[in-house]
Amino acid sequence: MPAGQTERHLSRREMLIAAAGAPWSAPKQPPNVILFISDDQRFDTIRALGNDEIHTPHLDSLVRRGMSFHNFYCQGGMISGICLPSRTMLMTGRSLFRIPGPKDPPGDMPLLAKAFEKAGYQTYHNGKRSNTYIPASEAFQKVVYAPVDVPVRAQSSEVLADATIQYLREADPARPFFAYLAPPVPHDPRVAPKKFMDMYDPAKIRLPKNFMPEHPFDFGDSGTRRDENLAPFPRTPEVMRRHLADYYAAITCMDFHVGRILEELERSGRSKNTIFVFTSDQGLAVGGRHGLMGKQNLYEHFKGPLIFAGPGIPHGSSDALLYMHDLFPTLCELAGIEIPAGLEGVSFAPIVRSGKGRGHDYIFAAYMDCIRMIRDRRYKLLWYPKPKRFQLFDLARDPWELDNLAERPEHQSRLEQLKRKLAEYQDKFGDKFDFRPTA
Repeated sequence: MPAGQTERHLSRREMLIAAAGAPWSAPKQPPNVILFISDDQRFDTIRALGNDEIHTPHLDSLVRRGMSFHNFYCQGGMISGICLPSRTMLMTGRSLFRIPGPKDPPGDMPLLAKAFEKAGYQTYHNGKRSNTYIPASEAFQKVVYAPVDVPVRAQSSEVLADATIQYLREADPARPFFAYLAPPVPHDPRVAPKKFMDMYDPAKIRLPKNFMPEHPFDFGDSGTRRDENLAPFPRTPEVMRRHLADYYAAITCMDFHVGRILEELERSGRSKNTIFVFTSDQGLAVGGRHGLMGKQNLYEHFKGPLIFAGPGIPHGSSDALLYMHDLFPTLCELAGIEIPAGLEGVSFAPIVRSGKGRGHDYIFAAYMDCIRMIRDRRYKLLWYPKPKRFQLFDLARDPWELDNLAERPEHQSRLEQLKRKLAEYQDKFGDKFDFRPTA
């Protein structure tokens, strides 16, 4: 039996039991599916989800009519460019230590695009080439790679929307389509046309509550990767506000062009039969959260947003604990197509349709040989093997992760319990490093 198979079956059963209503049956008319995955967008960068500084009217419209998820994680990465393993997990339905390498052939491995093609879908890819598993991208029937050069970066969302609208107009109306849209924003360089940049005055941007000039300790990788070198040390409020203003401008520009795609769906009459999924590969610390800028850490800013809107999906929100590699089977189930054998991800379609369900009991993540993470529904443990440090946070009371409970006597039993669970999950997911927090 493959590692983790028992829990996957249990988790699926728990999700199904928790879901309201009658058992799900395939839709009579296969829905179109659009999966829009931005680049480096943090979970709290949508106005309708609580950020009153940013302007995202079209993403807000998805939130108002769809299901939003607040605890959506990729499992991290063994390279500093987390985008690549994150998108590979999505496209293959596999967990971090079982995904193929960038140049590995897929063999008989299930790929997201092929699952939809097998079910009769037209498939379309438009996104960056450098941050994804190329065989999974090339598996789409039509592939467009987004320009990433700095001179055209400001127009990248517009170019993607133009091409997508053209594709939608040319697609066979008698067959459903699956479109994977992946603009290279708001990844740096964070630029947008002037009208969007002018919407944000850096002097008026609020710094996050966990802003710090520098990270409290060296965990073996901080300050050595490119994301951290995008701003000088120590971090200053002025520089961090400028970065946040640019970040928000790039997102607002992208949102504008999401709106154009939504308008085309309305114009063509396809909107009522299209599931629109918005997410990101992961978030990042831009703005000096914990003194950091990038995605090479596992604080909560690492999470991305996740919104589903479309037929059969009610308005609501969920705190279910979910993985990036759960998206593959979830999209299949929502579309009423066969879930390929061999996926590690667990479909959370019942939660999408009802808002009820807990997802996984624990979330595990890893970053190189620098950090390991385990969290349950309230507490989160971060382990830094190189400096031999632990952080324990009560996310219900301390969502900004500022109060480390690891050395508090009253929390020692919980600390030890999460250490054991972390070691268990390292084994469960095939962590290739032999260190364990209980050694």
